[in-house]
Amino acid sequence: MKNPILKCIAFVVVTLTTHVASAQEPAARVLNLINPTQSIGIQIGDLLERKVVLEVSDPYQISKNSLPVKNVGKNGVELENIDIKADKKGNKTIYTISLHYQVFANANSPVVMRLPQESFALTGGAQASVINIPVWRFWFSPLVTATISTAKDSLQPQYKTTLIDTDRHQYLLAGYIGLLLIGLAGLVYINAERRWLPFMNGAFAQAHRSIRKLPRDQSQEKKALSYMHEAFNKVFGANLFPQDIARFLEAHPEFDDFEAEIKAFFDRSNRALFAGKESHGDALIKDLILLSKRLRDCERGVA
Repeated sequence: MKNPILKCIAFVVVTLTTHVASAQEPAARVLNLINPTQSIGIQIGDLLERKVVLEVSDPYQISKNSLPVKNVGKNGVELENIDIKADKKGNKTIYTISLHYQVFANANSPVVMRLPQESFALTGGAQASVINIPVWRFWFSPLVTATISTAKDSLQPQYKTTLIDTDRHQYLLAGYIGLLLIGLAGLVYINAERRWLPFMNGAFAQAHRSIRKLPRDQSQEKKALSYMHEAFNKVFGANLFPQDIARFLEAHPEFDDFEAEIKAFFDRSNRALFAGKESHGDALIKDLILLSKRLRDCERGVA
């Protein structure tokens, strides 16, 4: 473009176009304004929330010094909290501002109140700019209307809470306690060494208790063997000899599973008592404790 006049005209056109574009695009705008959903029946202590969504173009940003001050009351409304979230999108910043108000009004009759107008100043650009959020009006309802006498006349009887039927739970508890006691009794019956109940004092239970008290040495093995023989004699009803074992088992079939052990006991007893052979008292007494316990459990019907 050689003509200087045309150059000047082109420069003016470009400049005007730039200014027009800048004038058409504001520094900030309100994308969304959400006021409380309820505008009637607001009472003292109620919390009200307003949410403002602003779009701010670069290089502008919201000035922190222009934000509303928390815990400052005005006309019965106090700003209890303020939350700000910023989200950068290209050359724009989306600000989401949540304003939490609490009502502290004092009135005897319903009145119209309002959440205050809020202003947000923008900084960082060539020109100062402010975004104003308009007031929001609502009806305030006092907890008690008129005078205290009216409140007394309006008193309602206190609602009596519904009773819970606990019969079923009591029956279940009693049943569980019964099962627990039965289980404990069973454990005592099976494992107790002492005589807790009359039916626990069988012949082999007595022999087992007596043998357990003996010292573990050879001098006590004859006494341990005699305790076992006394138990067999009591159960058989007469002196039991090795040749009578078959008759013993026929009369008391509950001991059939221990036939081999009973025969081994009589054989060992004969060798220790009559043959004069050493039987190692400690080992013998331990074996008799085990045998007497197994026969005691069988006697109690738990083996």
